[in-house]
Amino acid sequence: METGHEVTSDMETITSKQPEELIRYRTLFAAMLCFYAGLMLWVGAVAFFGIGVAPVMFKVLPSKDLAGALNSVILHRLNVVELVGATLTGVAFALLFPLKADKQYRIALALLVIMVVLWAAYALGLTAEMKSLRRTINSFDTPDTASLPLVERFRGLHHWYSRLVSANLLVGLGLFVRQTRFFLQIIRRDVSTNHTN
Repeated sequence: METGHEVTSDMETITSKQPEELIRYRTLFAAMLCFYAGLMLWVGAVAFFGIGVAPVMFKVLPSKDLAGALNSVILHRLNVVELVGATLTGVAFALLFPLKADKQYRIALALLVIMVVLWAAYALGLTAEMKSLRRTINSFDTPDTASLPLVERFRGLHHWYSRLVSANLLVGLGLFVRQTRFFLQIIRRDVSTNHTN
């Protein structure tokens, strides 16, 4: 158990740190906050939608047309939430750059770039084409002869959309694990350095 003298000594040690070191700790804290907030917002929103929202809509609502229309509106907002998460995660990497831009940092940054590219592919590319097809298909419940090829095309695009989103979730989880290890290494190194000093 620490005595009052030991606690006071620890506080004096902390407050006596050089301004550059204090700025470094604050920057690291801000980077961790942005990283976890951004990635959990991004990955969490996508996972919740895929597991708890989309399947329920198509089971509960009376028609595919109604479920698809609602799904389209929610997906648009979900893509915006993903973009906010990506921005926060990018800010975290910008803050980390002056602290430790080593090989691990570059690998983690590459994973983030992959996530953004995948997001752009399904949120900007596939979504636009799917919306265009949806406007020309008379009904998903009872498609006419002219709409049948379009429905098949739409289903193919939707399949690729799901694949890309699933890939993004896996990359996001990988980034979460790798970056957590990265943060722990920095913290352990700093604790070890403080003890030796």
